[in-house]
Amino acid sequence: MTRRITSAVNSLVANFSRRNALLWLGGSGVTTALMVATQNEVSAKDKDKQELKLVNPPTLYNPTQNGYSHIAITPARARTVYISGQFGSDLQGNLVSADFEKQLIQAFKNLRYALAAVGAQPQDVAKTTVLIVDYNQNKLIPLGREIGNFWGNKPPANTLIPVPRLALDGMLFEIDAYAVIPEKRD
Repeated sequence: MTRRITSAVNSLVANFSRRNALLWLGGSGVTTALMVATQNEVSAKDKDKQELKLVNPPTLYNPTQNGYSHIAITPARARTVYISGQFGSDLQGNLVSADFEKQLIQAFKNLRYALAAVGAQPQDVAKTTVLIVDYNQNKLIPLGREIGNFWGNKPPANTLIPVPRLALDGMLFEIDAYAVIPEKRD
């Protein structure tokens, strides 16, 4: 069966234009994106650098002004780090404030601490998930500011999920991350 799927995928890929081909495969609740080529093509020289690539194909709108990228491609030789949801807590696990923005700022500090603990840097983050209690678009202003402070104009792939509540009473913001630490850094 795997050979049939591989053969079908190879046949489909061969029929796409090299510049704009994106093939989405779905199954068992898991979606995998196979990027054949995009406006940000990965050259052999770039592959040698072993760094995370963030891609926004010309066939999709440019989401960087909204604080994320569409696709993250991990290098072949790297360690993957999964960071649990960080929230606005102090060292004892207490919320630093009942204020959304103060919790958000502390959560980003905690994410930076978690990354540093494993030798990772913000640019190593491939994907984040943000959970916001009682979401409204006004909450995007401080979120966008923190994303800009953390990643500049190269934010990772991201999913924002509005939720009715989080694990602790009074908790208003949470961010988890998947980071990829290259075997070699230039």
